[in-house]
Amino acid sequence: MNSDNISARQLYVILFTALLSPAVRALPGWTVGTAGESAWLTGILAFPPFLLLGWMVFSLCRRSGGLAQAYQDAFGPLAGKVVIVIYLSWALFLLCAEGRLYAERMLSAGYRSAAPWVFLLVLLGVVLWMGRRKLGAFARAAEICYLVLALTLGLVLLFSILDMSPEHVLPVWITDVPAATAATLVPVGVLSCGVFGGFLGGNVTRRSGDAGRGLLWLLAGCGVLTLLQFGVLGQLGPALCGRMDIPFFEVARGVGVDGAFQRVESVVVALWVLSDFAMLGLLVFAIRKGAGAVLGSRWEHWAAPVAVIVAFLGGLTLFPDDFSVEKVSSAWVPWGNLILAFPVPALALIVTNVKGRKKTDTSCGEKRGKDTGYGSAKTQ
Repeated sequence: MNSDNISARQLYVILFTALLSPAVRALPGWTVGTAGESAWLTGILAFPPFLLLGWMVFSLCRRSGGLAQAYQDAFGPLAGKVVIVIYLSWALFLLCAEGRLYAERMLSAGYRSAAPWVFLLVLLGVVLWMGRRKLGAFARAAEICYLVLALTLGLVLLFSILDMSPEHVLPVWITDVPAATAATLVPVGVLSCGVFGGFLGGNVTRRSGDAGRGLLWLLAGCGVLTLLQFGVLGQLGPALCGRMDIPFFEVARGVGVDGAFQRVESVVVALWVLSDFAMLGLLVFAIRKGAGAVLGSRWEHWAAPVAVIVAFLGGLTLFPDDFSVEKVSSAWVPWGNLILAFPVPALALIVTNVKGRKKTDTSCGEKRGKDTGYGSAKTQ
């Protein structure tokens, strides 16, 4: 395997780890307003749209190696680069927003006297250090982050389910499904930023069974979304979840065993920086690949420091306080993710299929002409 290549499993690990941060921030706080006690169903109902997204990205990357090349193949060199620039602009915006949200979370966790730029600078410094290295090194770091976060998440969910009140989430009737379906737009919109993983497709070493492994990871991810909301809602209730910024960390406050360990909320919040690191790293490497496709491979090396500088300055100037970044992340970010994750790849896949059929028809026509002797210089 090339030193800058990763396996499909490593890409799935990166996506799973990176998307834990926005998932915990948005769920179930943003879904209870529409679905109430049935909000936990959104994790199950999100499977079909995520499956569609995964199939589109997998199909495009299988033909062209990565989304950047796939868009140029589909729309042409010029229009394809315009589309890539749009993705790069949105990735930079997400870098600013995600970094600022991380800084605000650290302040609210007990460091209120500190300045947000300190936390943002430290995290972006680590992201820059990793972003200038090979993708394989980042993938190995993400695997370590995944193991730590999986254990932490499992511990919190276990205690939340053991201490839950079933009447907060059950029973759920068929009449609750329409509201839960409408609320499913929240997890799909928030987590569709995983489409940037497609830009790393050119560095994935393909093996048989990658699609099946991707399906299993998707099932596991939707299961985590379901259990996350089920446990948090079951312990706090829909009304209380709707009034909290991040209900998951409030549940973590109650994790503990008398005489063994208690009050692990600060530890959970501190460990969750690993997911922020994976998220920002994913965006930086996607920006690297997109910049290389637009400006040439020699510019790919400089994309990481430029992206980090923009993220630092933009995170502090675009979002001067936590209210502004929370409003943007809840109102605008999901819609931007949805547009770039579904209509654009779908259009690219349609255009690619049409071009492929025309090429096949042309080849068949030329072959028939040769077989019948028409169009052949020798025959004439």
